[in-house]
Amino acid sequence: MKLAPRLWFPVLAFVAARLISQTASAGVVTWDVDPTNSYIQLTIPDQTIAVTNIGNVTLRMRDAGSTTQWTDAGGRRASLDGEIATDYLDGASITFLGGLHNLYALETTSLRPNPADWSAATTNYTGTSTALAALGGRVRGTYLFVTFDAAFIAFRSVQLDIANAITGPIAITNGTFATNTTHCGIASALADVDGLELPLGLGQPIPDVLHGQLAPIVQPNAAGGTITNLGGLNRKLTYPINIPNLSLNLGGTVVTGSAAGLIVAYAVIPAPPPPPTLSARRQGGELVLAWPTNTTGFLLNYATNLPATNWMPAAPLPAVVNGENVVTNALTGGAVFYRLQKP
Repeated sequence: MKLAPRLWFPVLAFVAARLISQTASAGVVTWDVDPTNSYIQLTIPDQTIAVTNIGNVTLRMRDAGSTTQWTDAGGRRASLDGEIATDYLDGASITFLGGLHNLYALETTSLRPNPADWSAATTNYTGTSTALAALGGRVRGTYLFVTFDAAFIAFRSVQLDIANAITGPIAITNGTFATNTTHCGIASALADVDGLELPLGLGQPIPDVLHGQLAPIVQPNAAGGTITNLGGLNRKLTYPINIPNLSLNLGGTVVTGSAAGLIVAYAVIPAPPPPPTLSARRQGGELVLAWPTNTTGFLLNYATNLPATNWMPAAPLPAVVNGENVVTNALTGGAVFYRLQKP
């Protein structure tokens, strides 16, 4: 049956609606961390601490095998691996789902103490062998003019976390999200500490610890981040780590420092859902417009000329009939063009 001339206009508008109604939608995106480019690095500067029955001691964190410096090879830096879970609206916003990531430090450095050497029959740990760990080092102290080893420390089972530091999603502008919008750091770790007896009968100021639970040090991250479009549905997340203030509790001895690093991760975002189909049919002297209810957030607009400079909300509001949003208008007046739009 040939349509009356006034019905051609809604049909043409239906074609336009399919073209303009495609829009990105938020969803859970999991980012795969690249361990060859992702790491966290601790910096513990020399500092003075008060030791009971001794006085002020200058404490130095060093490489487990060196008395002069704390190098990356000695446990200062650890590669990161795992996955980061987010709610991600492509090119618009990101929400880091704190507590749901699987982000951890790789254990590739041999450090003392070795938990396998611990003996339940003794009160003090005395083993000197090493075992794989993520981070750690050698604690040296200087009291008056005497320099001595105070302890060896190793962090194992290190889990990191990233969470939003602001309410709601983090806005992405030109592929970048702003500084100080996230919290980042070590969510949990096991600390093994081998405290050593000091010379001159000064005792053991840092106690031995086996698998002590490190208090979380997840703090505001001074850095932001970027999302790069690699083509198609492939995306790259670059997330620098910059935590200027952190505290580590070494068996009751608290030292301060900072953390820096970088996370590079990749994801394939979900394909956007197909746009809804806006159908138009004549029913007596009325025009019936309909689109599926399972595609939410779309509004029906109309204009009286094309190209339109002023699209207006269509009336009446849609009614739900058999799983469709339905708007019925009388076939009167001039030409009317309809479109579906998702704000």
